[in-house]
Amino acid sequence: MKLKTSVLTYEERSYSIYRMDFRSLTELELYLKSEPKVNSKVFPLQKSIEMPQEFAGEKLEAAIEYCHGGYDNGLELFLKAKKELESRNGREETFRRSLPAVVGSRPHVPNFIAGTPKTMYRLDRVREKKFVDLYINLVYSGETSKEQIINRGILALNLINLYEQQGIAVNLKVFEASYVANEIFIADITLKKPGQSPNIGKCYYPLCGREFIRRLLTRVKESVPFRQNWGRGYGSVLPEELLKKCLKIGDKTLLIRSPIEMGLKGVNIYEDADIFFRQLELSEDIRLPEYGENKSRI
Repeated sequence: MKLKTSVLTYEERSYSIYRMDFRSLTELELYLKSEPKVNSKVFPLQKSIEMPQEFAGEKLEAAIEYCHGGYDNGLELFLKAKKELESRNGREETFRRSLPAVVGSRPHVPNFIAGTPKTMYRLDRVREKKFVDLYINLVYSGETSKEQIINRGILALNLINLYEQQGIAVNLKVFEASYVANEIFIADITLKKPGQSPNIGKCYYPLCGREFIRRLLTRVKESVPFRQNWGRGYGSVLPEELLKKCLKIGDKTLLIRSPIEMGLKGVNIYEDADIFFRQLELSEDIRLPEYGENKSRI
């Protein structure tokens, strides 16, 4: 895994960008197991190791192992709520009709007898495959509840389900983006490529496991050759406009922000679903159920 560095000029200010792109959870795991050198001048105390378990979860070694061993803390309830929400989606069926044509796979006997040019049957064309990039910002404030985090994870995976039911492939990435003074840190991890089925277990850990952001990505950050004083607070959340510049997020890229920024309350998954999709303004892209009609509490 190589660190990518670049310079960005934004609003007459120059920023140094330190970026690490992990193509999978496995690549992140292997990088951390290589024990990358800590930038001890900037990080004299390693928070990835020293943070208490009540805040950051399992210790670093266990947190790394979850990348391939699976993270199941709360997974059963997550899957139950996810399944209940998806029961409201319905199914999008795609049928291909047989149409008369000049060339095709089997003869059209009535047209042949009538002497018309379209003497064969062919299947109508499959709808052109479309793609969407989906980016999820893993950073959230200390006021965010566990239920808000879980609901955002369920809704993000449900969004993928809706897109792919309607013939639109999804490229899913999660990331952290932070800054100190004129230095920007970005770490992103690809969880799903277009054409791949989402691995729910592997998505659940980054989306809902506090160890992922507070242990793993903190440890990645400690290996970066920063010059500014990152060791004090490990950086502030990168403002959205600057974030979009750094990640080159355009109109066709979906950005899912923190649970609070998305307006999620973490009480009723159906009410949160309607809020979530209104925030993303997807009505012209895909057909969406009216989740709020169901007032079940899950």
